Amino acid sequence: MLRSAKLRIVAMVATIAMVAAVTPAFAATTLHIDGSTTLQPLAQTWASVYKAKYGWAITVAGGGSGKGVTDAEAGVVDIGMSSAVKTSSTPSDLVFTPVARDALIIVVNPKNAFYKITQAQVKKIFSGQITNWHQLSSSYPSHSIDLVGRTGSSGTYSYFKSAMMSGTKQSSRTRTLASNGMVRSAVAGDRYAIGYLAMAYKNTSVKALNMPHVPGATAGFVVPTKNTALNGSYPYVRDLFFITKGAPAGNAKTFINWCLSSTGQAYTHTDYLPLH
Repeated sequence: MLRSAKLRIVAMVATIAMVAAVTPAFAATTLHIDGSTTLQPLAQTWASVYKAKYGWAITVAGGGSGKGVTDAEAGVVDIGMSSAVKTSSTPSDLVFTPVARDALIIVVNPKNAFYKITQAQVKKIFSGQITNWHQLSSSYPSHSIDLVGRTGSSGTYSYFKSAMMSGTKQSSRTRTLASNGMVRSAVAGDRYAIGYLAMAYKNTSVKALNMPHVPGATAGFVVPTKNTALNGSYPYVRDLFFITKGAPAGNAKTFINWCLSSTGQAYTHTDYLPLH
């Protein structure tokens, strides 16, 4: 009997091994996301939290809003990201779902004494009408203004162009970079530079300039902070979007719905603004 019992055990082990050999390993649910560098850090936080809670494998990459649109349309990613609104030139089958908000700020090097700016001055500086710091005030040095901005496919540039430039293109003198982080680094390393970036990227390496509460005004300057953006006194606030080809469905819908829930929106409070 002992011998027959051992034979049965051996047979069972062999059977289990055979089943394991032909049964595929469990595959985690996967999602691929790319696009806006403005939204990227928040999306990475959401992905990390969701992975820890539900075991999903979610990859998040940047590349800019233009890439988010292109890749979502081509089916390269499940979800694209954009910091620009959908336009008439955007493929009609793409659906933009707002998931958070952010403010756009004008920044200079902390060593620069300049601390406030009007929308009209922004337009003149970035269109090339004002090219020297001394033109802004006799107390500023006679040194050229080094312009730092984003590439044409950037959602941040798109919003900057419409909100602060009245549709005027930025000067060809502008050093155009591919991400908010690169703009921040460039301004941080140049005391004569001025640039624009998402408030979520603000740190002590750059100084955000005060701007009037009413766009176009020359008085009533407001410090750009999360609180002033939330209460509406700082006006340059925009929606940030997840993009899907067609209405969100399947795993993409499940993830987006979680990001829009009170749990997901709680993670906007660190560097971003909630939708409501």
